[in-house]
Amino acid sequence: MAINFKHEVMKRKDQLVLDLQRLIQINSELTTFDPKRKGAPFGEGIKDALDFMLQLGQRDGFSTVNLDGYAGHIEMGQQKEFVGMIGHLDVVPAGNDWTYPPYGAEIHDGKMYGRGTEDDKGPTIAAYYAMKILHELKLPLTKRVKLILGNDEETAWRCVRHYFSVYPESPVSGFIPDADFPLIYAEKGISRIFVEGKIDANDVIDIHGGFRDNMVPDYASATLKASKDYVQSFHAYLKKHGYEGIAEKKNDTVFIKVVGKSAHGSTPQFGQNAIDRLLHFLLEEKLGGQMLKAYEQLLIDDYLGTKLGVAYTDQEMGPLTNNVGVLVGEHGTYQFHLNLRYPNHVSFDSVVDALKKAFKPFDATVKVDKHQALLYKDPNSELVKTLMNVYKKHTNDQHAKPINIGGGTFARAMPNSVAFGPHFLDKPTYIHQKNEFIGIEDLLLATAIYTEALYELAK
Repeated sequence: MAINFKHEVMKRKDQLVLDLQRLIQINSELTTFDPKRKGAPFGEGIKDALDFMLQLGQRDGFSTVNLDGYAGHIEMGQQKEFVGMIGHLDVVPAGNDWTYPPYGAEIHDGKMYGRGTEDDKGPTIAAYYAMKILHELKLPLTKRVKLILGNDEETAWRCVRHYFSVYPESPVSGFIPDADFPLIYAEKGISRIFVEGKIDANDVIDIHGGFRDNMVPDYASATLKASKDYVQSFHAYLKKHGYEGIAEKKNDTVFIKVVGKSAHGSTPQFGQNAIDRLLHFLLEEKLGGQMLKAYEQLLIDDYLGTKLGVAYTDQEMGPLTNNVGVLVGEHGTYQFHLNLRYPNHVSFDSVVDALKKAFKPFDATVKVDKHQALLYKDPNSELVKTLMNVYKKHTNDQHAKPINIGGGTFARAMPNSVAFGPHFLDKPTYIHQKNEFIGIEDLLLATAIYTEALYELAK
């Protein structure tokens, strides 16, 4: 049966774009996690996003499930075996200084701007429309198709843990629309590590930076005792380096803030770490103390773990990276949140031991808050070959090869699946940054690829 999947997507273009705009306009940043908050454990915005997606499913004749606001699914068919997809509806904080409103879903020059357009609401809508097209074409399938909707991917994955505790079945095959094309066969190990100690730097009352460990921080600030003219010296520091920031005297204190540039925590080399910039200033002011000494000797200006003694580069998967994503310092104590990602042939336990040894002389403790082990799938498997063939057909890129990434996807949560699009590697990406967008034509092409991929896996 010859089916022009691109043509089928284009017939539904206007509705697809409208549905995505409505979804983007829902601010689904995590507020607080409260399992006692019925139907909204991650906050009202995330609940609204899940409700919206399930309403789409009901509108188009699918069966839907809402698992207490943690997660849900939209399903087609009743066969025992199924093909699975997982998208997520939560987003990282929008951050600052957007050109267009982060929850406006405005379209300019063929691009839709908004937090979640590429990570991961746009791909989730694309995957949904792939199901919708197969359903409306009434194509004969031998397997169910299920789109699982997660609500906690950017933080702790409590959504999928809860979902698979209720629905422990595994797909015969599947993909995660939350990464890059052509296809991701390996993902670095990912950890969130806390470094804690006492604030002992002279004049530092409190100090903060960053929103999430998996984002390069685009701001950092401190409140200092006004024992000297920090306003003048900070303005001179900003001017010297060409940085943006502010300094204000408030009674007996001085508030300072410096701006950086956000990037995904897996690619810290593309960001400008505002915590580094702030602590450079404090070091120049010779405020002293173990906190600043530890940062200077072990972390500052080093996203490869060289100063920590854990640097390693794998020929296939690239280097170990370490992003200092968050700094919280108040009430006399501080905590750095490290986002450390490692490739194949690295022992995570050995890395943690090295960090504990490195920070001990500075009276700081190291604690692993979260760890996801490295993922590696056979790049020559039947699943990979099937998806790659569909990608090559729709892009005419006959030399494309599957790749590996430093990011992490729900492919770790669902067996027999790999990450598959939607980002095309020859296009810029702004996920976890200001001005995130998805090109409308790229969104439609991804939808066509997903539709045919689902058909090939489920027919």
